[in-house]
Amino acid sequence: MKRNVNFFIFLLVFTLIGCAGSSKYMTTATPPEGPSPGKALVYFMRPSGLGFAIHFQIWENYELIGLSQAKSYFAFECDPGRHYFIGRAENKRVVEADLEAGKTYYILTQVKMGAWKARMAFIPVTRGSEYWDKVEEYKQKLNYVVIEQSVADEWEAERRGEINTELNEIISFVKTAEGQEFMVKLGGEDGR
Repeated sequence: MKRNVNFFIFLLVFTLIGCAGSSKYMTTATPPEGPSPGKALVYFMRPSGLGFAIHFQIWENYELIGLSQAKSYFAFECDPGRHYFIGRAENKRVVEADLEAGKTYYILTQVKMGAWKARMAFIPVTRGSEYWDKVEEYKQKLNYVVIEQSVADEWEAERRGEINTELNEIISFVKTAEGQEFMVKLGGEDGR
């Protein structure tokens, strides 16, 4: 009996970890080959299936650019220069990125245990980091998704005031000396 219970628990955990997330806000697509001329490309990847029903909002300043879903990734193309990528969950995380034209960058997201709901972690893939050589493998294994813009716009319109206030507070905070401690960075040299 105990053996059957252990097997059932193993099977349940294995199934939950292996599940990919899905959302009406994101749909599968074909990934881009690289950045357009004069642009930078940032991939947001969530290789784990843990917490597959949990999605994290990812913002570039005041623009919702996608949801971080289990076993999926998406891309954001932008002008070179400084950008603040904000992840919203029970906690808030920020990556300050200084991006160069013609380069591709990677940021991983992870699920963490929260008090009331899931928390998230942002991990910029920097040159020499443990994930530097893994991102190409992730691109082969994960589902590539893009934002369903009309659905996201409708959701965003209903919450615009509340979200702008929160994003203003986050961006203002990370620009302070105290806020710098809570922000992780991605530099131009971290692009490929």
